[in-house]
Amino acid sequence: MSIVTVTKAIKLTGKSHATIYRHIKSGKLSKSPDGGIDTAELIRVYGEFKPEDSNKDKKETPKSIKLNVNEIYQQEKSDTEIQHLMEQLESLKSQLSKTESQLERSQEKEDKLLQIIENRLPPPDEDSVVSRLKKKFL
Repeated sequence: MSIVTVTKAIKLTGKSHATIYRHIKSGKLSKSPDGGIDTAELIRVYGEFKPEDSNKDKKETPKSIKLNVNEIYQQEKSDTEIQHLMEQLESLKSQLSKTESQLERSQEKEDKLLQIIENRLPPPDEDSVVSRLKKKFL
């Protein structure tokens, strides 16, 4: 058979750490020269191995339950942070849109003023434009 570590022997047999070491000390269970335990020796002393899956299915430790709760809390916290960031993003998009509109209006005013300066025309007000048109066509 094969040689396994004490930890693996504990898993295979379902016995406690203390039981395995007590049986080694008393001589009921022998170790190989390299410090491991032969699986044939484990079968001789304890019988057939217990399925490893049965140990996993027996219980879920409170530590792992606590980890699951912490993972859920962290996920909820992340979701809340993401929602807050999305709201901030929408607010910034709105501010950017308003600023772009203001910039566009300012640019139009600047263009009109430059045109007036280049043409050296008096600023167009309705009365003067109407009077010039009347003179021209009448």
